[in-house]
Amino acid sequence: MKITIDDLNKTYQLCMSTGSIKEKNPDVELIRSLKTVAEKCLEFINRKSKDIPRDSTDWTFVFRDYYESLRGFIEAYLLFEGIEADNHQCKNAYLCFKHPELDLDWEFLETIRLRRNAVNYKGQLLKHEDWKLFKLKFELHINALRREIEKKLEKDL
Repeated sequence: MKITIDDLNKTYQLCMSTGSIKEKNPDVELIRSLKTVAEKCLEFINRKSKDIPRDSTDWTFVFRDYYESLRGFIEAYLLFEGIEADNHQCKNAYLCFKHPELDLDWEFLETIRLRRNAVNYKGQLLKHEDWKLFKLKFELHINALRREIEKKLEKDL
């Protein structure tokens, strides 16, 4: 499956110029709640994935749940800055454009967003080999965001 990745700077500028990125009041309780849900989702899917045969297409749902968990961490991180966006691409663009220090990979975030859309809207399924291509980068992105959220929450206490 050939995926075309939009340019980060152009995407960020488009999101800003169309009003897709908006300000919102930071909500520490919502941040905590989103973080908890994302962590519980990971715990659940990691337990369940031990029972999935390698040749199964159920790896699609491991991928999708990891995507949703990562999205929860992204949402929580953006809330510290009082930012919300109309779509996942604009959230990712804001994060990568404004926070290069996080070392998040724009191409990875776009690739998984597009793959998730292919699953949800085109019925595409993934096998274990597909999942293995994404797993490490998912974990790196999730861990980076989790660490930063925990630091920010400690400061808030």
